Amino acid sequence: MASGAAGGLPARGDRAVNSTVAVIVCAHLSERAQQLTEAVASLRLQSREPDEIVVVVDGNAQLASYVRDTVKGITLVELPGRAGLAVARNEGVRSCSSHVILFLDDDALADALWVELLAAAVEEPGVLGASGASLPLWDAQRPVWLADEFLWTLGCSYAGQPVRRARVRNVYGGCCGLRRELFTELGGYDRRLGRSEASAGGGEEAELCLRAQERWPDCAFVYEPLAQIRHHVPASRLTMKYVLRRAFDEGRMKATVAWLHRGGLSPEVRFAYRLPMAIVRDLGCLGRGQVRGVARACGSLLVGSAVVLGLVVGRRSRIDQIPEVTTPANVNELERVAAT
Repeated sequence: MASGAAGGLPARGDRAVNSTVAVIVCAHLSERAQQLTEAVASLRLQSREPDEIVVVVDGNAQLASYVRDTVKGITLVELPGRAGLAVARNEGVRSCSSHVILFLDDDALADALWVELLAAAVEEPGVLGASGASLPLWDAQRPVWLADEFLWTLGCSYAGQPVRRARVRNVYGGCCGLRRELFTELGGYDRRLGRSEASAGGGEEAELCLRAQERWPDCAFVYEPLAQIRHHVPASRLTMKYVLRRAFDEGRMKATVAWLHRGGLSPEVRFAYRLPMAIVRDLGCLGRGQVRGVARACGSLLVGSAVVLGLVVGRRSRIDQIPEVTTPANVNELERVAAT
């Protein structure tokens, strides 16, 4: 797509433009130090080696010291206080110069073709960004009540996503690639959204991608399921308490996104329409799988209800208080509202 048709977005589409690729890994937990080391190691084994690897440590001096002493050949960015994932990602981009920015979770392993496939997708004309598949590495036994449709609460790909390459509303932040222009021209992720000490919810990826679509309406985001990572799922997340909190916080954040961008929840609405059929499917299990099916159906009802509750609470408590997102002067006010 020509740059004019894309509203000023530079055309890429072949390696002749000398696109460079950076991979940013954000971390804040000392207990995942070894997994962080393994994540970076997986980037050394890529069919297309990244030009830059940036590790951002968010508010953990001990972990930053470990990275400085142990993980070589990377750029280390240390944030003095816990700023949240959105800020950490933006700071990672600020510290590199590559045209294509990939993000990898610190507790994930990238398959050998991950950089090549994801970067190639982003470099195609008219593509703003691309997301890959996040496959679970279970560190403990998977709960019987957790349906495939809700694996997103654990940061993994879920039932209902495309099985082939397809256009999507937004990328998944821990396994994605974005053009640098989303940061230089749009300011990157909105720091008032996303995972932080106060919330397990996301929303920052959807908001950025919706903002980018408004800026470049002729361009798109794609899902490339062949670009895969293996994402550790620890025992601490395999509890109903964690999954319900994650679902509730996601609902709250998505209520904000829906208010900021009209029609922003259309993929969630389509997903919700499929849930009754999934519950009926699980309840219809026969024989030895009947107990498992009932447990999974009940789990889906609970987790789905948590999302809906989060949406309701998010709209009622924040929709009349949150200022416009595009004005830097409003940042402190929104942070005050979010803390209440």
